[in-house]
Amino acid sequence: MLKSYIKIAWRNLLRNKVYAAINVIGLALGISACLVIFLSVHFELSYDNFHPGKENIYRVVSQIGSPERGTHKMSGVPDPAPEALSNRFPGIETLAAIHPVYPKTSVTAGNGVVKKFDSGNKPDVVIAYPEYFSVFQYTWLAGKPEAALQEPFMVVLTASKAAKYFGDLPAERYLGKIVTYNDSIPLTVAGIVKDLPQNTDLIFNDFISFATVKNSPFKNEFGFDQWGMFGGTQAYVKLTPGTDTMLLNRQLAAFAGERVLTEAGESKTFRLQPLSDIHFNSDYTDGFGRRAHLPTMYGLMAIALFILVIAAINFINLSTAQSVERSKEVGIRKVLGSNKRSLVAYFLTETFLLTASAVLLSLLAVQPLLQAFSSFMPNGVSLHLFSWPTLLFLLLITLFTTLLSGLYPAKILSSFQPVQSLKGSTGLKGNQRGYLRIGLVVFQFTISLVFIIGSMVINNQIRYMLNKDLGFKKDAIITFDTNRAYASTLPRVLADKIRQLPQVEMVSLSQGPPSDKNHWGTFLKYTDKTELRADCHLEFGDENYVPLYQLKLVAGRNLRTTDTISEVLINETCAKALGFKTPADAVGKFVESGMSDGPSRKIIPVAGVVADFHALALREQIKPVFIASSKEICRFVNVKLSLAGYSGEQLQRTISDIRNAYTAIYPNEKFDYHFFDDTISKFYEQERQMEQLMNTGMTIAIVISCLGLFGLAAFTARQRTKEIGIRKVLGASVSNIAAMLSTDFLRYVFIAAVLASPIAWYAMHRWLQGFAYSAPISWWMFVLAGTVAMLIALITVSFQSVKAALANPVKSLKAE
Repeated sequence: MLKSYIKIAWRNLLRNKVYAAINVIGLALGISACLVIFLSVHFELSYDNFHPGKENIYRVVSQIGSPERGTHKMSGVPDPAPEALSNRFPGIETLAAIHPVYPKTSVTAGNGVVKKFDSGNKPDVVIAYPEYFSVFQYTWLAGKPEAALQEPFMVVLTASKAAKYFGDLPAERYLGKIVTYNDSIPLTVAGIVKDLPQNTDLIFNDFISFATVKNSPFKNEFGFDQWGMFGGTQAYVKLTPGTDTMLLNRQLAAFAGERVLTEAGESKTFRLQPLSDIHFNSDYTDGFGRRAHLPTMYGLMAIALFILVIAAINFINLSTAQSVERSKEVGIRKVLGSNKRSLVAYFLTETFLLTASAVLLSLLAVQPLLQAFSSFMPNGVSLHLFSWPTLLFLLLITLFTTLLSGLYPAKILSSFQPVQSLKGSTGLKGNQRGYLRIGLVVFQFTISLVFIIGSMVINNQIRYMLNKDLGFKKDAIITFDTNRAYASTLPRVLADKIRQLPQVEMVSLSQGPPSDKNHWGTFLKYTDKTELRADCHLEFGDENYVPLYQLKLVAGRNLRTTDTISEVLINETCAKALGFKTPADAVGKFVESGMSDGPSRKIIPVAGVVADFHALALREQIKPVFIASSKEICRFVNVKLSLAGYSGEQLQRTISDIRNAYTAIYPNEKFDYHFFDDTISKFYEQERQMEQLMNTGMTIAIVISCLGLFGLAAFTARQRTKEIGIRKVLGASVSNIAAMLSTDFLRYVFIAAVLASPIAWYAMHRWLQGFAYSAPISWWMFVLAGTVAMLIALITVSFQSVKAALANPVKSLKAE
């Protein structure tokens, strides 16, 4: 029976190749989107779930706050905390700490050649407690896990890092080799472990024994007596199964309250963060792990479902539209003994063949799609066809799509009465035949229009963010950092060399650019009748910093470069937070900063006030900022170039000259420069990815909708062949007939535009609430989106409409 169903269904599909192709392509697009999104979401959800005992592994995180300033959450703990917590609380089976470092490394090859490596911004080197490998289980390829990190001057490497340092060797041959860190700390390789899978936030490759710290310059990375300083130390615990985490959290909070030093009135607490929460919780950033955005993942899944539903609607529309043609087939089958259940099974078999063909086609498309969207796919996402999650997903998506697409048409077709079917009638009322198809077409274009409007709003917001006046100039400025392991005088020597180049207008030394993802932070206090405090972003810059970036001075004067911090500039928001009615009132007043000057806080005068500028992305409100000067800290180089009268070739020559000046002073360092406007643009990578995602969803939704519209237009034209022939005989023109066939479809798109507008407005309004500064959603976006959709629909149906209108009426009437 099943074999007969498959054979007959296959013949029927071959007899209706156009409709079968439309259905297969539409379903393949929908299933491809679902499969790609499934692979991405499954990969994200699998992060760090391969560790044995993962349900008992937690990170100890910190919170400090006050009613006035809110809560500040940190993934780290003070440096002395891990040692103080060890063996203090029952329920903690093992405690381990890590501290990321950014050293230069070098190894000496057998021929005596020294190979140098720079970790750059990737924190894959950590100082680790010996217990780290008890909390997280690695596969050991060489060395003894229990002893590898017990002694000072020992390091454990992953297999990939060992091969990078020493070339491909058997694991045992790496043991005993020397890796030198920061040119002065030689460490012996004591173990080799297998690399963790890519779905982990523990991206470390070099594990330096904690015992090394107190016997080497690494001790400068720590403040072992600083209970008020939160550096990079991370503490992980493995709990005894069954431990009461609520009780342990209360004990940790009490411990933090006793030990952690903060300002009076501030609360402080430690708490446990489950390992499974780390990858998705952006409240606790650690500088090495990548955070997945759960709302984006939910949005991806919703987009995939909508696209699949749109593809299924095509199938339903075309299947029900063909009901008249297939009514005689149903009648004959019923006369010959088929019942309703067997007919449903037959039509579902036909749907299954189409869906299976679409699944096979989508499998061919997955790899190119993963490559095309690699920019916002996490590294490591790939198709493993024979893994059980993928096979299970493919089975479920095939069955779900078959039922979603085929069940309703199958029930409709199998319900026809034999007598009426053999007469060529379906037995359905006109409204029953038409309203469903109209509703489904409107639904399809409603979703497509939501995508179109969403894409326009996101694009408008990105253009607004890139073109808004940020309070400083960002064009024709290149920036680069210098290695802080060298003498603090070298950046000034380099700046003097660069100033001599003809295309260079100005050079400034600073701690960083005025707008950056990360800023130093502290507070300023001003006491008059009452004490007022402002939590500030802290910037360091020399006397050229303000004029180079064209920050506007609204009161007072610019900074003077000094060896140590002797005065500050504050922004207007900071002046208001400190209680000054006008910027001029702040000039000359003395403020207390959170920076220490020996045993006491530093008291410094306000030299001037600058206009507010955006130190962070436009998602954030402008916050208090103060700028100070220190020759020791200012090692970041800002170069303003003159573009007037210079060609692109001359610009490249100037950059090459800057590189030569840099390598002359830092011969072993990589010259890594950035155009400042590109740095600003990278603030909004997430929004660009969202835009690309919306554009992709929009394109797929429109293509699938148009495929369905094309099929319906072709079927409508075929059904109305006799009517069109009579109209032409009675004098109707080609344009009259084409307009008649197109009007209904345009009406459906107009209704969809009316329905989509409030949905899109609400969704994008909610999205824009994530920005402190946003572009308005304008009425013209909805009008333009509706116009574009109607033009697309008109172009789609016009081919079939004109073709039907040009047909010879003699042939049409004779055929009928």
